[in-house]
Amino acid sequence: MLLEKLVKAFGVPGFEDEIRAIVKEHMEEYADEVHVDMLGNVIGVKHGGERKVMLAAHMDQIGFMVSGITEDGYLVISPMGGVNPITLRSRIVRIRGKDGFVYGVIGEKPPHIEKKAEKKEIKDLRVDIGVESRNEAEQLAPIGSVGSFVPNYLEMGNRIVATALDDRAGIYALLKTMENVESDATLYFVATVQEEVGLRGARISGFRLNPDIGIAIDVTHAKMPGIGSEEVPIVLGKGPTIGVGPTAHPKLVHHFTHTELPFQIEPNPSRSGTDADIIQLSREGVATLVLSIPLRYMHSSVEMIDKRDLENTVNIIKMALKDIGKVDLTL
Repeated sequence: MLLEKLVKAFGVPGFEDEIRAIVKEHMEEYADEVHVDMLGNVIGVKHGGERKVMLAAHMDQIGFMVSGITEDGYLVISPMGGVNPITLRSRIVRIRGKDGFVYGVIGEKPPHIEKKAEKKEIKDLRVDIGVESRNEAEQLAPIGSVGSFVPNYLEMGNRIVATALDDRAGIYALLKTMENVESDATLYFVATVQEEVGLRGARISGFRLNPDIGIAIDVTHAKMPGIGSEEVPIVLGKGPTIGVGPTAHPKLVHHFTHTELPFQIEPNPSRSGTDADIIQLSREGVATLVLSIPLRYMHSSVEMIDKRDLENTVNIIKMALKDIGKVDLTL
């Protein structure tokens, strides 16, 4: 399955080459043109009408960089993106080393030894790659090497649990939309880089393409155990969310919500936290919208989505793109 292939591909910010190759190959089958820019964004073009519509989903996943090595061969790491140290503790990780992937564990003291729970920051964690000295470690994973969770993929009924669903689920929706979409506009399908460290890929691609409309496809927090519905009202299985707020053009919100397909409204009172935030501010301004796939346990190794939400994300986008060239964007 395409989604499983996407989530298992390596691609932390600035090192997206493995996931980029998969995306590029898929786009070349369905797009009229495919380009890779200087930062590594993949841009697939489907020619149509005069209006230019940019659809963006980010390829990169959270991860870490080896920033030091102890005398006895443990790796010291620094975060790449929003990494909660709790999600790394007692996990197996993989590091792109000198000669391929190196596997390691971030172990914890057993309860017999640790008298009370210790609050640890990422700088306090150590990756054990099974060596005994700094020299051995340097031969496998020198300083500057990058890594992330060992990938996994599991289907549980309507649910999918996997690593990097943020935002490989969005990449999947982007690619599936491209396969047989019909539109009265020219469409730019952009798989962006370095979103997790500052929306960098979207900044460059938005400037380059200068679109009339920008649509970000990402994930958003869904209700989970211990979180009240008043805090996180979005639920799995009820459809993707359509953001409302300063980064959502009201005419686009109306256009995308004019459907019988299930969706949820997500309030973004200041910013969306997605590529749309930076696309909106490109050049003289872009009309933007965010579609998000509900996701539990974000930025962990057990992110969870619902298959129905993923399918309806694709369906809503395809429906809206048919006559998006006719949407009056004047305010």
